Amino acid sequence: MAKKTIDFEYRAKAGELEQIVAALQNPAIEIDEATKLHAAGLKLVAEIEAYLSQAEIEVKKHTASTE
Repeated sequence: MAKKTIDFEYRAKAGELEQIVAALQNPAIEIDEATKLHAAGLKLVAEIEAYLSQAEIEVKKHTASTE
């Protein structure tokens, strides 16, 4: 059975998150925009955390099989 490859661009997602953080640090940001950006940021954080958790599992599998 072939494994599915997850098409996830970590650098792109991290860059997007950095842009959101920078925008939220702007004191002139409107509350509505800040709320939308905050929600988008939370979603990105969850996606990145899920990806990293899966990557950690894969790395542990590979290192355990080489020992």
